[in-house]
Amino acid sequence: MSKVWRFFASLWLTIILAFVICVVAALGSLLTMKYPRFYRGLDQEILFPWLADEGLKHLPLTLWMYALVFLVSLFTINTVVCTLDKVWLILRSKRPVQSFFPHIVHIGFLLALLGHLAGSVGGFRSPGNVVFKGGSVPVPNAPGLSVRLNEMEIKGSEERGLEYLRSNITLLKDGNEVKTGDIEMNGPVIYKGIAFYHLDQGTSPAGIVLSSGGELIEADFDSAFKTSDGASFSLGEIYPDFALDSDGKPYSRSNDFRNPHMEIKGPGSETAFLDLSRTGTSVRAGGKSFRLEDFIVKEYAVLAIHKDPGIWLIIAGSAVLVIGMLLLLFFRGERGELVRQRG
Repeated sequence: MSKVWRFFASLWLTIILAFVICVVAALGSLLTMKYPRFYRGLDQEILFPWLADEGLKHLPLTLWMYALVFLVSLFTINTVVCTLDKVWLILRSKRPVQSFFPHIVHIGFLLALLGHLAGSVGGFRSPGNVVFKGGSVPVPNAPGLSVRLNEMEIKGSEERGLEYLRSNITLLKDGNEVKTGDIEMNGPVIYKGIAFYHLDQGTSPAGIVLSSGGELIEADFDSAFKTSDGASFSLGEIYPDFALDSDGKPYSRSNDFRNPHMEIKGPGSETAFLDLSRTGTSVRAGGKSFRLEDFIVKEYAVLAIHKDPGIWLIIAGSAVLVIGMLLLLFFRGERGELVRQRG
């Protein structure tokens, strides 16, 4: 047992592992540049579940990742053993408190590494959540939780690109507001370990304006509405390239918007299909005639929603590491690397 301990406490092991990790990481960097399409999707995945599934199917491209995980595991054990060994020696020999400063750095590194491990095992990544201004969408893997986009403020130009970004969102749990905050550039809103990032924005039709019997009706897509006499209607599925099969059932011949139609469901089981290719088209449903007058255009944001169970460990570890470095560099007496005491 003592031989194993001395092996992992060896400074030479630290140097060799650090060198080999750098070499393997460099080889992996070359592969990621050569096959960017393969590795790009990994940004949206949890590492270890992905390695246990897709990684085994593409070993020529992922073998370096398994090697890196193994080497980092050895390096972690080496760091833990070295730290315990040195701390025990400091306590036994009653050395001054400044002797602990390097090991505070080690502890910060280990905490951050533990956080990355937790994030590589659990959590989720959901990159493409489109939410319209004033609307809401459910948060993946969080039953009862939804996110509403309140407003957006964006500043930029073609010459300088995006200069300022603020997306105000509200999180709702079972319909009750639990948190409101601003997503900024590199500044997500975090709620119970779930982080909300702003990826993109734009404008898009979000509903239609209909006229029927002299009244104007505004309805969002996938919503219901009532006419002045109380009759209920709802907007159903949109078919980009509308057609009817031999049984009279609707389908889309392609994903291109060549002949877009939308279902309008009237009282009972009656369904009609409104032509969306231009304004002025009309259709009859539920004994009423509806004319397409305009589209409701709204701003939208594309949110990336990630849950990293180790995020707070990463933050805490990084803070401890910085504190340890400051203590090591500025408060270590004559051994300080930047500031030296002069008598």
